[in-house]
Amino acid sequence: MSTAHPLQRVRPPEVLPAGRRRTPGGGTATRSPSDVLIAALIIAFGVALNHSSVILGFNLSLADPIAALLALAFIAARRMWVPPAPLLFFLLLSVHQIGVALLLAPRWTQAPLPYTAILDDYLKLGATFLCLLLGMQVIRAGHTRLLLRAYITGSVAVSSVAVASIALPALTSLGDLFYGGFRFQGLTNDPNYFAVMTVAALAALWYDSEIRAPLRVAASVFLIGGVLLSASKTGAIALALLVIWRVLGLHTAEDGAPRPRRFAIPGAVLGATSIALLLIPSSGIGGSLAEIVARTPALERLAPLLTDFDAAIGAGGSERGDAWAVAVAIILFSPLLGVGVGTYLTVAEKISGNEVLAHNTYLQIAAEWGLVFAIVLFVLIARYTLLRPSSASHRAAWAISSNALLVLLVGSLGLSLNNSRLLWVLFGVTIAAHLLSRPASSLRDMARGNSSPNTGTVHDTRALRRQPLDEPPGGEA
Repeated sequence: MSTAHPLQRVRPPEVLPAGRRRTPGGGTATRSPSDVLIAALIIAFGVALNHSSVILGFNLSLADPIAALLALAFIAARRMWVPPAPLLFFLLLSVHQIGVALLLAPRWTQAPLPYTAILDDYLKLGATFLCLLLGMQVIRAGHTRLLLRAYITGSVAVSSVAVASIALPALTSLGDLFYGGFRFQGLTNDPNYFAVMTVAALAALWYDSEIRAPLRVAASVFLIGGVLLSASKTGAIALALLVIWRVLGLHTAEDGAPRPRRFAIPGAVLGATSIALLLIPSSGIGGSLAEIVARTPALERLAPLLTDFDAAIGAGGSERGDAWAVAVAIILFSPLLGVGVGTYLTVAEKISGNEVLAHNTYLQIAAEWGLVFAIVLFVLIARYTLLRPSSASHRAAWAISSNALLVLLVGSLGLSLNNSRLLWVLFGVTIAAHLLSRPASSLRDMARGNSSPNTGTVHDTRALRRQPLDEPPGGEA
């Protein structure tokens, strides 16, 4: 009689995600305190990204102190990941910007150094880099959806006040939520900025496939209402482009058309939209729609988009041409070096006699950073935003973040969003979606290159190796 035992399948040992613990009974315990803290801070951070205001003369956001706490939480948990390339870029940019501002700008302007403006702008530059890093940590921790859903929830809550003001006009006198008594600006100090950020929330909502349809529809009503009641022409154009973009099903996580076609379709969409915006004002349709929207003060400001598009962009508080001309003059004045951090308005006054920001993110960055740093940044943004990650493991998170980022990039044509915390968080998520899609060996090499004693940051390469590249359903690690 044989005593041999039948062969049994041996399961490989399970590698638990970072932050999980195995119980004595063989199961997995709940999240560790550090994981709970990080998740809570991510939620608070996402909600606070809806705020931006001038406090004690500094352009700050409630998201800034939460970002600092979140970074400390990642460091304490040994989960802070700082790729060397972005860190090197920021250090070189910092030296360049401060050097130009302190050494060259005074000779150009023959004016006292604006130390407060230099400090303010450099703090904003540091805050944007921190937001970039936090975007990378969030997707690596598997919390992309958690962050963006918190942002969407906050945006819906704020926009609901705008929608409620239609039935309750007394709300227009509530705090500083309305600019000029009728343009809704939410928790920001600019209706245009609020509108573009709200359209970005709408993009994140529409490209998050795991949000149930009834919730998506209800949230969309409030978000679109908030955009329209801001009376922002830039926001209205961004909203129209997003609707067309989404209807055609462009820029999704799934495999789609061949690469040449993927680039041809967006170009065709943007071209058709531009033609429509030029033709509608001269048609009877534009006049009829204008009569309808003119019944509400906030929407009345948008009516010229339907009747006289050129006048709508160039008048009624929308004078961008002069600001753009000043920015171009500054770029031509110092094309390679830029004018440095905190000196833009001083140089603008010297050159044109007009202290005004560029009202265009691309011109603002090119004028301050110089064309070398600006072109490098723009190429990286285009590469990581337009091209899908090589691996499918993070494409869902990439689709959500990159589409919301594209909205901000469109809004950047009429706004200076270079210090927007949301823009840099989304860019960080979008970059990390590509970096984390690389083979495991590349990630290990990248992690080894991180261990620099000069950064002052603890890097846990073991956590990087064991961190799963798949974002679990619901966006939680």
